[in-house]
Amino acid sequence: MRRVPARRGCGRRFAESESGIATLEFVLIVPILIAMVYGVAEYVNVADHRDKVSALARTLADLTSQNSTGQATDEEMKLNRGSAGPILAPFDANQAIIQISSVGVNANNANYICSTWALDPKKEITRIVGKDKSLVVPDNFKRAGARYVLAEVKMTYQPLFGSVLRRLLPTFKLDFNWSESVAWPVRGGKSLGTGQDAEIVMPGGKACDPKAT
Repeated sequence: MRRVPARRGCGRRFAESESGIATLEFVLIVPILIAMVYGVAEYVNVADHRDKVSALARTLADLTSQNSTGQATDEEMKLNRGSAGPILAPFDANQAIIQISSVGVNANNANYICSTWALDPKKEITRIVGKDKSLVVPDNFKRAGARYVLAEVKMTYQPLFGSVLRRLLPTFKLDFNWSESVAWPVRGGKSLGTGQDAEIVMPGGKACDPKAT
């Protein structure tokens, strides 16, 4: 009596098939390749965002320091802040939180925010006029009579595919903040006393009091 060979299962036939192996390899490798491509793109985007935030802080400090009268106006500061658009592009400049201050250093390293400006004080201000022990003063300004401009920029980074990642990883924090602080010597302005660097007074503010300790 002739025996009929048993039929092989579908899984076994798939495993022995070259096309089945190729499909399996494709399924395993493609997600890894996609993740690698995304990772590289995200890294480049993060680095670019960081560089732009840093460049904006330096630009704002430099533009403010060039004031020739020593008394900055609100219109001038808004014009300076307008540089955020082209510098941060293609990122949204409206997301940048900016504050620019005039800093004075008196005897015994008494550090003061002499005057300060922000486009939207209710949203953006992080420093107030007066003695500020939290100031990190660069070594070249640690002397009585030193005056400089302090530009501070904060901005939240949002991932390239943030909306997709939030659905996949709802509990994972994907956004984070860059904070850039730049101390800049005054290039314009004017000195208000012997032994004092030139300074720039922010809109609506007053000059540094050299006697404050």
